[in-house]
Amino acid sequence: MEKILFATDELTGLIGAAAKMRPSKSVQDMEVSSLKKKFKDKKFAAGCSRDVIRKGAEMLGWELDELFEKTILAMRENEEKINEFFL
Repeated sequence: MEKILFATDELTGLIGAAAKMRPSKSVQDMEVSSLKKKFKDKKFAAGCSRDVIRKGAEMLGWELDELFEKTILAMRENEEKINEFFL
């Protein structure tokens, strides 16, 4: 559990910021490929540490794409709860 939390803490911030930029304002239609573009842009969500995200994936033995996909899917399943918490 500690590894998952370490790996996803920064990433959920990046995904949340990317979702707010989408026309739908949602992770429901977000694809890994579009998240990868935001991840590569160091100016986008500059406070989210790409190094921590990479290290988290490494700790889990996952490629970045796998971590991105699993985190997006988890956020999709819980988006309504997440929105209630932050709104």
